[in-house]
Amino acid sequence: MTSPRVLLVEDEAIIAMALAFGLEAAGYSVAIARNGREALRKLQESKPDVVITDYMMPHMDGGELIRHIRANAALADIPVVMLTAIPEANLAGKVEGYSAHLRKPVHEGELLTLLGKLLGR
Repeated sequence: MTSPRVLLVEDEAIIAMALAFGLEAAGYSVAIARNGREALRKLQESKPDVVITDYMMPHMDGGELIRHIRANAALADIPVVMLTAIPEANLAGKVEGYSAHLRKPVHEGELLTLLGKLLGR
């Protein structure tokens, strides 16, 4: 059985490394993008099983990334987790189309439980 593939979109290197370490330890294969534009390039190369994205990032924020994912028929079915310090109520009207919202700082167990549900594990 192959490891589920995660595209982690996070501009803060320390947060990205910590999340990737925890996900890899739990059996996920992780690719990291530093912003939405880089994530779109990676999505053209390989389709992950799930995308985890921050909202506030340079070049392209998480909301715009999600709009691009949902507009692309080949990617539209990928579950997207919005992982941000911004409360979900503050994203209302700005961001649509994500599968789940988690607040930073996130507990690793909470993230792994959510991914298990989204991926049917």
